[in-house]
Amino acid sequence: MVVAPQAITYSTSQIEHPTGPQAQWLDDGRLHLHHGPIDLVIGADGAPDYVGQAYSAAIDRFSSILEELVSELALLRKPVGQKACHPTGRVAARMWAATMAHADIYKGANYVTAMAAVAGAVADEILSVMHDAAELDRIFVNNGGDIALYLHPAAVAVPHYTVGVCADPDVVFCSAVTPDASTGDWAARPVSNAFAGTIKITAADQVGGIATSGWKGRSHSLGVADLVTVLAPTAAAADVAATLIANAICPDDGHEIDWPGVQRQPANALAPDSDLGSRLVTVHVDRLQEHVITKALRRGAGVAEDMRQSGHIFAAYGVVQGQGFVCDTITHRPNMSGAVFLDESA
Repeated sequence: MVVAPQAITYSTSQIEHPTGPQAQWLDDGRLHLHHGPIDLVIGADGAPDYVGQAYSAAIDRFSSILEELVSELALLRKPVGQKACHPTGRVAARMWAATMAHADIYKGANYVTAMAAVAGAVADEILSVMHDAAELDRIFVNNGGDIALYLHPAAVAVPHYTVGVCADPDVVFCSAVTPDASTGDWAARPVSNAFAGTIKITAADQVGGIATSGWKGRSHSLGVADLVTVLAPTAAAADVAATLIANAICPDDGHEIDWPGVQRQPANALAPDSDLGSRLVTVHVDRLQEHVITKALRRGAGVAEDMRQSGHIFAAYGVVQGQGFVCDTITHRPNMSGAVFLDESA
Protein backbone atom coordinates (compact mmCIF):
# COMPACT_ATOMS: atom_id res chain seq x y z
CA MET A 1 0.00 0.00 0.00
CA VAL A 2 1.28 3.46 -0.90
CA VAL A 3 0.01 6.29 1.22
CA ALA A 4 -1.22 9.39 -0.59
CA PRO A 5 0.95 12.50 -0.20
CA GLN A 6 -1.89 14.48 1.36
CA ALA A 7 -1.98 12.02 4.26
CA ILE A 8 1.44 13.23 5.41
CA THR A 9 2.04 16.25 7.62
CA TYR A 10 5.42 17.92 7.85
CA SER A 11 7.06 21.28 8.26
CA THR A 12 7.06 23.17 4.97
CA SER A 13 10.24 24.94 6.04
CA GLN A 14 12.04 21.68 5.39
CA ILE A 15 11.16 21.64 1.71
CA GLU A 16 11.03 25.27 0.64
CA HIS A 17 14.72 26.14 0.72
CA PRO A 18 16.55 24.86 -2.37
CA THR A 19 19.94 24.90 -0.63
CA GLY A 20 18.72 23.00 2.42
CA PRO A 21 16.94 19.68 2.96
CA GLN A 22 14.26 19.07 0.35
CA ALA A 23 11.35 16.62 0.28
CA GLN A 24 9.04 15.76 -2.57
CA TRP A 25 6.64 13.01 -3.55
CA LEU A 26 7.38 10.85 -6.55
CA ASP A 27 4.56 9.96 -8.91
CA ASP A 28 4.23 6.47 -7.43
CA GLY A 29 3.88 7.79 -3.88
CA ARG A 30 7.41 7.19 -2.64
CA LEU A 31 9.17 9.92 -0.68
CA HIS A 32 12.28 11.60 -2.10
CA LEU A 33 14.61 13.42 0.30
CA HIS A 34 17.61 15.38 -0.95
CA HIS A 35 20.29 17.50 0.68
CA GLY A 36 23.71 18.06 -0.88
CA PRO A 37 25.27 14.66 -1.66
CA ILE A 38 22.50 12.72 0.12
CA ASP A 39 19.69 11.49 -2.10
CA LEU A 40 17.10 9.14 -0.60
CA VAL A 41 14.12 7.33 -2.08
CA ILE A 42 11.89 5.86 0.62
CA GLY A 43 8.97 3.45 0.54
CA ALA A 44 6.80 2.05 3.31
CA ASP A 45 3.82 -0.29 3.59
CA GLY A 46 1.28 -0.56 6.39
CA ALA A 47 -1.78 1.18 7.78
CA PRO A 48 -2.07 4.64 6.14
CA ASP A 49 -1.92 6.56 9.42
CA TYR A 50 1.16 4.67 10.52
CA VAL A 51 2.85 5.17 7.17
CA GLY A 52 2.17 8.91 7.47
CA GLN A 53 3.73 9.00 10.93
CA ALA A 54 6.81 7.16 9.68
CA TYR A 55 7.28 9.49 6.70
CA SER A 56 6.96 12.52 8.97
CA ALA A 57 9.61 11.09 11.27
CA ALA A 58 11.91 10.54 8.28
CA ILE A 59 11.53 14.13 7.11
CA ASP A 60 12.12 15.54 10.59
CA ARG A 61 15.27 13.45 11.14
CA PHE A 62 16.64 14.13 7.68
CA SER A 63 16.68 17.88 8.27
CA SER A 64 19.85 17.79 10.40
CA ILE A 65 21.78 14.74 9.19
CA LEU A 66 24.12 16.47 6.75
CA GLU A 67 25.08 19.20 9.24
CA GLU A 68 25.83 16.55 11.86
CA LEU A 69 28.12 14.67 9.48
CA VAL A 70 29.94 17.81 8.35
CA SER A 71 30.67 18.72 11.96
CA GLU A 72 32.65 15.46 12.38
CA LEU A 73 33.99 15.11 8.85
CA ALA A 74 37.66 15.48 9.77
CA LEU A 75 37.36 12.65 12.26
CA LEU A 76 35.42 10.40 9.88
CA ARG A 77 38.07 10.79 7.18
CA LYS A 78 40.85 9.39 9.36
CA PRO A 79 42.02 5.84 8.55
CA VAL A 80 40.18 3.32 10.67
CA GLY A 81 42.36 1.25 12.95
CA GLN A 82 45.06 3.84 13.60
CA LYS A 83 43.59 5.05 16.88
CA ALA A 84 40.36 5.11 18.80
CA CYS A 85 37.58 7.34 17.52
CA HIS A 86 34.51 8.41 19.45
CA PRO A 87 32.09 10.26 17.15
CA THR A 88 29.16 11.88 18.87
CA GLY A 89 26.57 11.91 16.09
CA ARG A 90 24.28 8.92 15.67
CA VAL A 91 25.03 8.45 11.97
CA ALA A 92 28.76 8.93 12.55
CA ALA A 93 28.65 6.33 15.33
CA ARG A 94 26.97 3.87 12.94
CA MET A 95 29.71 4.50 10.37
CA TRP A 96 32.49 3.95 12.88
CA ALA A 97 30.96 0.78 14.31
CA ALA A 98 30.46 -0.72 10.85
CA THR A 99 34.06 -0.13 9.80
CA MET A 100 35.60 -1.16 13.11
CA ALA A 101 33.95 -4.57 12.77
CA HIS A 102 36.66 -5.36 10.22
CA ALA A 103 39.61 -3.73 11.99
CA ASP A 104 41.67 -6.92 11.73
CA ILE A 105 41.94 -6.63 7.93
CA TYR A 106 42.73 -2.92 7.54
CA LYS A 107 45.96 -3.10 5.62
CA GLY A 108 47.08 -2.89 2.02
CA ALA A 109 44.07 -3.39 -0.21
CA ASN A 110 41.71 -2.84 2.66
CA TYR A 111 42.69 0.69 3.66
CA VAL A 112 39.45 2.36 4.63
CA THR A 113 37.95 5.27 6.55
CA ALA A 114 34.55 5.47 8.20
CA MET A 115 33.35 7.28 5.07
CA ALA A 116 33.10 3.84 3.44
CA ALA A 117 29.89 3.34 5.43
CA VAL A 118 28.34 6.80 5.11
CA ALA A 119 25.62 6.06 2.55
CA GLY A 120 24.51 2.90 4.30
CA ALA A 121 24.61 4.53 7.74
CA VAL A 122 22.37 7.40 6.61
CA ALA A 123 19.89 4.88 5.19
CA ASP A 124 19.98 2.90 8.45
CA GLU A 125 19.33 6.02 10.52
CA ILE A 126 16.28 7.07 8.53
CA LEU A 127 14.89 3.54 8.58
CA SER A 128 15.43 3.41 12.34
CA VAL A 129 13.39 6.53 13.07
CA MET A 130 10.61 5.34 10.77
CA HIS A 131 10.51 1.99 12.51
CA ASP A 132 10.42 3.68 15.92
CA ALA A 133 7.63 6.04 14.84
CA ALA A 134 5.11 3.41 13.78
CA GLU A 135 4.58 -0.32 13.31
CA LEU A 136 4.83 -0.99 9.58
CA ASP A 137 4.79 -4.10 7.39
CA ARG A 138 7.95 -3.15 5.55
CA ILE A 139 10.25 -0.19 4.86
CA PHE A 140 13.08 0.53 2.48
CA VAL A 141 15.42 3.52 2.34
CA ASN A 142 17.52 3.67 -0.83
CA ASN A 143 20.50 6.03 -0.61
CA GLY A 144 21.96 6.05 -4.09
CA GLY A 145 21.89 2.25 -4.34
CA ASP A 146 22.84 1.48 -0.74
CA ILE A 147 19.59 0.22 0.75
CA ALA A 148 18.35 -0.26 4.30
CA LEU A 149 15.27 -2.43 4.59
CA TYR A 150 12.90 -3.82 7.21
CA LEU A 151 10.31 -6.58 7.09
CA HIS A 152 7.85 -7.19 9.91
CA PRO A 153 7.94 -10.86 10.96
CA ALA A 154 4.13 -11.08 11.06
CA ALA A 155 3.38 -9.17 7.84
CA VAL A 156 0.91 -10.99 5.61
CA ALA A 157 -0.04 -8.59 2.81
CA VAL A 158 3.56 -7.77 1.83
CA PRO A 159 5.72 -10.40 3.54
CA HIS A 160 8.89 -9.99 1.48
CA TYR A 161 11.00 -7.85 -0.80
CA THR A 162 12.14 -9.12 -4.18
CA VAL A 163 15.69 -7.96 -4.79
CA GLY A 164 17.16 -8.00 -8.26
CA VAL A 165 20.86 -7.72 -9.00
CA CYS A 166 21.13 -6.50 -12.60
CA ALA A 167 24.02 -7.76 -14.70
CA ASP A 168 26.37 -5.51 -16.63
CA PRO A 169 24.54 -4.80 -19.92
CA ASP A 170 27.65 -5.86 -21.83
CA VAL A 171 27.71 -9.25 -20.12
CA VAL A 172 25.27 -11.80 -21.52
CA PHE A 173 26.64 -14.83 -19.68
CA CYS A 174 28.69 -15.03 -16.53
CA SER A 175 30.81 -17.66 -14.90
CA ALA A 176 31.38 -18.13 -11.19
CA VAL A 177 34.50 -18.88 -9.22
CA THR A 178 33.51 -21.77 -6.95
CA PRO A 179 35.42 -24.43 -5.01
CA ASP A 180 35.78 -27.82 -6.69
CA ALA A 181 33.81 -30.42 -4.73
CA SER A 182 36.67 -32.93 -4.67
CA THR A 183 39.79 -30.74 -4.41
CA GLY A 184 38.52 -27.54 -2.85
CA ASP A 185 40.42 -25.49 -5.45
CA TRP A 186 38.83 -22.32 -6.74
CA ALA A 187 38.24 -22.11 -10.48
CA ALA A 188 36.00 -20.30 -12.95
CA ARG A 189 32.94 -22.30 -13.98
CA PRO A 190 29.84 -21.37 -15.98
CA VAL A 191 26.88 -20.00 -14.09
CA SER A 192 23.61 -21.67 -15.02
CA ASN A 193 20.46 -19.76 -15.84
CA ALA A 194 19.33 -20.41 -12.26
CA PHE A 195 21.55 -17.52 -11.21
CA ALA A 196 19.70 -15.06 -13.44
CA GLY A 197 16.81 -13.44 -11.64
CA THR A 198 16.00 -12.27 -8.17
CA ILE A 199 16.33 -12.98 -4.47
CA LYS A 200 13.25 -13.10 -2.29
CA ILE A 201 14.08 -11.62 1.13
CA THR A 202 11.79 -12.37 4.05
CA ALA A 203 11.97 -11.33 7.69
CA ALA A 204 13.46 -14.72 8.52
CA ASP A 205 16.52 -13.93 6.39
CA GLN A 206 17.36 -11.01 8.72
CA VAL A 207 18.82 -8.99 5.84
CA GLY A 208 18.73 -5.31 6.78
CA GLY A 209 21.03 -3.82 4.17
CA ILE A 210 22.24 -4.13 0.57
CA ALA A 211 25.16 -2.27 -1.01
CA THR A 212 27.27 -2.37 -4.16
CA SER A 213 30.84 -1.22 -4.83
CA GLY A 214 33.35 -1.46 -7.67
CA TRP A 215 35.48 0.67 -9.94
CA LYS A 216 32.58 1.28 -12.34
CA GLY A 217 30.44 2.74 -9.58
CA ARG A 218 30.09 6.25 -8.21
CA SER A 219 32.74 5.74 -5.50
CA HIS A 220 36.44 5.15 -5.96
CA SER A 221 37.77 1.60 -5.69
CA LEU A 222 41.29 0.28 -5.24
CA GLY A 223 40.59 -2.96 -7.10
CA VAL A 224 39.43 -4.19 -10.51
CA ALA A 225 35.98 -5.52 -9.61
CA ASP A 226 33.28 -4.30 -11.96
CA LEU A 227 30.98 -4.68 -8.99
CA VAL A 228 30.49 -6.35 -5.65
CA THR A 229 27.02 -6.60 -4.14
CA VAL A 230 26.62 -7.47 -0.45
CA LEU A 231 23.65 -8.42 1.73
CA ALA A 232 24.21 -7.81 5.44
CA PRO A 233 22.40 -7.17 8.75
CA THR A 234 22.53 -3.39 8.17
CA ALA A 235 23.09 -1.09 5.22
CA ALA A 236 26.22 0.35 6.88
CA ALA A 237 27.64 -3.15 7.28
CA ALA A 238 26.87 -3.96 3.66
CA ASP A 239 28.37 -0.66 2.50
CA VAL A 240 31.77 -1.08 4.14
CA ALA A 241 31.92 -4.81 3.33
CA ALA A 242 31.26 -4.18 -0.36
CA THR A 243 34.04 -1.56 -0.36
CA LEU A 244 36.55 -3.87 1.31
CA ILE A 245 35.74 -6.87 -0.87
CA ALA A 246 35.95 -4.78 -4.05
CA ASN A 247 39.29 -3.34 -2.91
CA ALA A 248 40.59 -6.87 -2.35
CA ILE A 249 39.74 -7.98 -5.89
CA CYS A 250 43.07 -7.07 -7.43
CA PRO A 251 45.74 -8.78 -9.57
CA ASP A 252 48.45 -8.47 -6.91
CA ASP A 253 48.92 -7.65 -3.25
CA GLY A 254 50.86 -4.50 -4.02
CA HIS A 255 48.51 -1.59 -4.56
CA GLU A 256 51.34 0.84 -5.21
CA ILE A 257 52.77 -1.02 -8.23
CA ASP A 258 51.67 -1.00 -11.86
CA TRP A 259 49.16 -3.62 -12.95
CA PRO A 260 49.26 -4.46 -16.69
CA GLY A 261 46.06 -3.36 -18.38
CA VAL A 262 44.83 -1.36 -15.39
CA GLN A 263 44.83 2.43 -15.40
CA ARG A 264 44.88 4.13 -12.00
CA GLN A 265 45.15 7.67 -10.72
CA PRO A 266 45.57 9.23 -7.28
CA ALA A 267 42.17 9.62 -5.67
CA ASN A 268 42.83 13.26 -4.76
CA ALA A 269 43.62 14.04 -8.41
CA LEU A 270 40.05 13.02 -9.25
CA ALA A 271 38.43 14.46 -6.13
CA PRO A 272 40.64 16.88 -4.15
CA ASP A 273 38.80 16.20 -0.89
CA SER A 274 38.85 12.39 -1.22
CA ASP A 275 39.40 10.56 2.06
CA LEU A 276 41.69 8.18 0.11
CA GLY A 277 44.27 10.92 -0.40
CA SER A 278 46.95 10.03 -2.96
CA ARG A 279 46.15 6.32 -3.02
CA LEU A 280 45.74 4.91 -6.50
CA VAL A 281 42.17 4.18 -7.58
CA THR A 282 41.09 2.36 -10.71
CA VAL A 283 39.79 4.42 -13.62
CA HIS A 284 39.96 1.90 -16.49
CA VAL A 285 40.54 -1.82 -16.93
CA ASP A 286 41.52 -3.38 -20.28
CA ARG A 287 40.52 -6.93 -21.10
CA LEU A 288 42.36 -9.03 -18.51
CA GLN A 289 43.74 -12.52 -19.00
CA GLU A 290 41.66 -15.32 -17.54
CA HIS A 291 44.23 -16.34 -14.94
CA VAL A 292 44.51 -12.73 -13.74
CA ILE A 293 40.74 -12.49 -13.31
CA THR A 294 40.58 -15.79 -11.45
CA LYS A 295 43.41 -14.77 -9.13
CA ALA A 296 41.76 -11.45 -8.37
CA LEU A 297 38.38 -13.07 -7.71
CA ARG A 298 39.97 -15.59 -5.36
CA ARG A 299 41.24 -12.73 -3.23
CA GLY A 300 37.83 -11.13 -3.03
CA ALA A 301 36.05 -14.44 -2.44
CA GLY A 302 38.38 -15.18 0.46
CA VAL A 303 37.64 -11.85 2.13
CA ALA A 304 33.90 -12.29 1.53
CA GLU A 305 33.86 -15.80 2.97
CA ASP A 306 35.72 -14.67 6.08
CA MET A 307 33.11 -11.94 6.55
CA ARG A 308 30.27 -14.40 6.04
CA GLN A 309 31.64 -16.93 8.50
CA SER A 310 32.20 -14.14 11.03
CA GLY A 311 28.56 -13.11 10.74
CA HIS A 312 29.29 -9.66 9.31
CA ILE A 313 27.47 -10.38 6.02
CA PHE A 314 24.97 -12.88 4.67
CA ALA A 315 25.99 -12.87 1.02
CA ALA A 316 28.36 -11.34 -1.52
CA TYR A 317 28.44 -11.48 -5.30
CA GLY A 318 31.46 -10.18 -7.22
CA VAL A 319 32.10 -9.77 -10.94
CA VAL A 320 35.15 -9.03 -13.07
CA GLN A 321 34.56 -8.96 -16.83
CA GLY A 322 31.87 -11.62 -16.92
CA GLN A 323 33.38 -13.92 -14.31
CA GLY A 324 32.38 -13.82 -10.70
CA PHE A 325 32.10 -15.44 -7.32
CA VAL A 326 29.12 -16.29 -5.18
CA CYS A 327 29.39 -16.40 -1.40
CA ASP A 328 26.05 -16.69 0.34
CA THR A 329 23.54 -18.41 2.57
CA ILE A 330 20.60 -17.26 0.47
CA THR A 331 18.64 -19.96 -1.36
CA HIS A 332 17.74 -18.02 -4.51
CA ARG A 333 20.88 -16.51 -6.00
CA PRO A 334 20.87 -13.69 -8.55
CA ASN A 335 22.94 -13.21 -11.64
CA MET A 336 26.23 -11.30 -11.18
CA SER A 337 25.09 -7.74 -10.93
CA GLY A 338 25.82 -4.14 -10.20
CA ALA A 339 22.61 -2.21 -9.86
CA VAL A 340 20.34 -3.21 -7.02
CA PHE A 341 16.63 -2.54 -7.25
CA LEU A 342 13.61 -3.40 -5.17
CA ASP A 343 10.45 -4.70 -6.79
CA GLU A 344 7.91 -3.22 -4.42
CA SER A 345 4.96 -4.89 -6.15
CA ALA A 346 6.28 -8.42 -5.71
